[in-house]
Amino acid sequence: MTTYDGIIVGGGHNGLTCAAYLARAGLNIAVVERNEVMGGGCATEELTLPGFKHNTHANYLFFEEGPVPRDLQLGRYGLRLVYPEIQHSMVFSDGTAVTIHRDTEKTAASFARFSQRDAESYLKLYDTFAVKMRPLMNQFMYSAPLTPVEAAQRVRGPLGEEMLSYAPLSLHEAVDRNFEDERIRSVFKLFLHAIALENVPGLGLFFPRLLSRLTNLAIVDGGTAQVAEALCQVLREAGATLITGRHVAGIEVSEGRATGVRLADGEILQASRFVASGVDAPQTIRLAGEDNFDASIVEGVRNYRWASHALVTLHLALNEPPRYAAAAFDPDVDQAFDVMWGVDTGREINEQFEVIARGGLPERLVGNGCCNSPFASYAPPGKHVAFWWPFAPYNLDGDPANWDRRKDEISEDMLKQWGRFATNLDGSNVLGAALYTPLDIERHCINMMQGSHHVGAYLPTQIGAYRPTPELSHYRTPVEGLFLCGSSSHSGGAVTGSPGYNCANTITEDLNIGRWWEPLPQPQWDG
Repeated sequence: MTTYDGIIVGGGHNGLTCAAYLARAGLNIAVVERNEVMGGGCATEELTLPGFKHNTHANYLFFEEGPVPRDLQLGRYGLRLVYPEIQHSMVFSDGTAVTIHRDTEKTAASFARFSQRDAESYLKLYDTFAVKMRPLMNQFMYSAPLTPVEAAQRVRGPLGEEMLSYAPLSLHEAVDRNFEDERIRSVFKLFLHAIALENVPGLGLFFPRLLSRLTNLAIVDGGTAQVAEALCQVLREAGATLITGRHVAGIEVSEGRATGVRLADGEILQASRFVASGVDAPQTIRLAGEDNFDASIVEGVRNYRWASHALVTLHLALNEPPRYAAAAFDPDVDQAFDVMWGVDTGREINEQFEVIARGGLPERLVGNGCCNSPFASYAPPGKHVAFWWPFAPYNLDGDPANWDRRKDEISEDMLKQWGRFATNLDGSNVLGAALYTPLDIERHCINMMQGSHHVGAYLPTQIGAYRPTPELSHYRTPVEGLFLCGSSSHSGGAVTGSPGYNCANTITEDLNIGRWWEPLPQPQWDG
């Protein structure tokens, strides 16, 4: 049996991040990944035609906002992040559009075409949450989670009170509190839902969190898989062992302590100090054996909720980028990185989710999409790639297998619906198409159960110090030496590296391992 200091189960970007920090601290680390390629949700494939790169899961990210790229010097290993100047646009059925720029004054000018009050509100919100309080937002994400009581003790002053006042609100209430125009409200509501949030009371704090990052979406040159590749290069340089194409069938536990992992072929890899799981908490508890945990923990992870909606993605290989009819109203639409369409009001958004909750695919789909190729290397010279990922159910008409049965039909319908907003998606422009369904999401990433692309729902009972359960929320488990470093822990999904980073801090603290990095300070605000 091969022995390592620590073993990471799952080679998604959080597992790789945790591994990289610990390998650079001098530990002998192994990462075991069931797929043939590391990366998990950081995946890029040629789905349509050779040479056309499509991100199959994560596409835009906030990675550089946190400490991971800086600490691990990922730029040295080829990671290049590009920040489009025109970040978002939402186009409406009447041909109008709202556009969000990195330049706040240009965004305000777009808003002012519909509401001067909303333009002024945006400038104030941006100054509060994206400028003044951005360091605090990072501290919340890149540190152990706080309970609401602990957060209230640490965050004081007028701005702190303003931020915390969003906590009891629903997403839509948080948006409506600040904006009056229905189009502008729809922009924020749609984007909040795109990151798998539910419109229920108690999630309003995600609104200031969104504001702090709304204009800092980055695209990875060459594909999101380059995030994983850069992390893998860090690990190789540090002497870590990267094992792909091997499925972990169990986590070995002896006398209350994690001692290694058992692979599907029966081989056992020993861990002398720890095992950290990058897969979801329910799966981790099953791998380690439910008998090794209190009944309350077992029940808690059995009741873990997956997102109530998933995404279905139509990927296109194109001769030229999509051209939107709304560009006649605002020419910046055709230069935007992220474009949203499908609804005009918040009421219509709610109607969509009512259909999805019943397992139906809405007749009129809604979601956002991107054309990456004008900004970074994704397609052969002179060619382009684009995608649209509207909201969809996992159990399509009661059976997820219907996604396989209906792929051609759904692809054709999605292209027609997209074509109602983009005027050039005809046979002369579309070179190839591929549909990536909620079932495909789950097949590729087994921790994204039911197509839950953020690895579990965001609910008041599954965020912060309650994610995945209160007993497991600080990356530790009751099994000695068994830790959680995946997206079912705080701060959740998206490519931030936050769960992996926070778990590395926890492991070094518990095992008395010297750190070569300086952790971000705990959240504190007195202004």
